[in-house]
Amino acid sequence: MAVKKRENGSLTGSKRYAAEKGKTVEEQTQENHAKAVEKIKARFQKPENAVNVLADGVRTVAQGVKGVERAARTVRQAVSGGSSTVTDDAKQSLNKASEIASEYGIKEIEISDLLGSDPYAADANIPEMKAADANREKLKIQRQNNALEVRLEKIKQGRKVVAVATEQRRLIGDFVDFSTMGIETATKVVKNQIADTKYQTEQSKLEESEELLYQQRVATQGTMNLTHGIEDEWQLKFQLQATKNDRLRLDIEGSHRDNDIKREELEARLVEV
Repeated sequence: MAVKKRENGSLTGSKRYAAEKGKTVEEQTQENHAKAVEKIKARFQKPENAVNVLADGVRTVAQGVKGVERAARTVRQAVSGGSSTVTDDAKQSLNKASEIASEYGIKEIEISDLLGSDPYAADANIPEMKAADANREKLKIQRQNNALEVRLEKIKQGRKVVAVATEQRRLIGDFVDFSTMGIETATKVVKNQIADTKYQTEQSKLEESEELLYQQRVATQGTMNLTHGIEDEWQLKFQLQATKNDRLRLDIEGSHRDNDIKREELEARLVEV
């Protein structure tokens, strides 16, 4: 008895299956939702209110899904220059994958040609090969695989060498950073010495200023001490001058007295004559 082949997508309600049957995606979606609502009503006859509430919920969800689908289609259509993969179905995307593989010389395998149609005859489209030839070709392929494995291991080894070299350069960079940090630390020491030298210089200037201040104070005190001597000197000079003046006065008075005496003597002589 021949088994009837079930059509793909007949159970899951696939959108691709619906489109192939001549129905649009929206029509198939509405039909699926309607069937779901009928099944729910048939299963839950009691209580009726619960069925109505559940049915309303299903309708609300269906309307929301339709709204989202319409909005999504609007957005996709509004995008200018976007990728066609957004709207392509799975078969179209698979065809694109085959096109990409064909660029590297890889083609899809026609399974029907390899399987054949007669289960009791060797009618598959496969070339025939003797056992010796097959063994020779398998040995050749094995040798090629050996070469590929060697090359793969060589590539892995090369990647390890590059990884080690990369880490070595990072280590060298760490030593450079370490050396740089040493130079920066030494620079800080030099700056510290410069700051200390500037401090000592200013300290020496302060000491010099204090010494000059002390010298100025000594000079000032000496000047003050000289002031008293100068005062005494001038006082003595005043006294000396006063003494000289008194002597001059006495000399003048003596002269007047001598003149008076001489006058009186002359007058007396004149009287005697």
